[in-house]
Amino acid sequence: MLTKSRLAVNCVTAGDYSRPLRIAKFVGELNGGFRLLNLKNDALRKRFDGLKYDLKKVEEIVYDLTIRGLKPTEGNQSS
Repeated sequence: MLTKSRLAVNCVTAGDYSRPLRIAKFVGELNGGFRLLNLKNDALRKRFDGLKYDLKKVEEIVYDLTIRGLKPTEGNQSS
């Protein structure tokens, strides 16, 4: 399975700088939903832990795009 962080890296490599922003938003919202749950040590908890690492990686990618001046402006993003 292709993780969201890997997809974000591949998009940047291909020159698609707006998609990592959408991925970061999606993963952030998904993370927020998981935080509402009371998770014990089970398979769902492991997925949540993996999601936290993916969120961190995608946020780093968005940060790098911002620092390098490659982050698209609001009016310049494509869907």
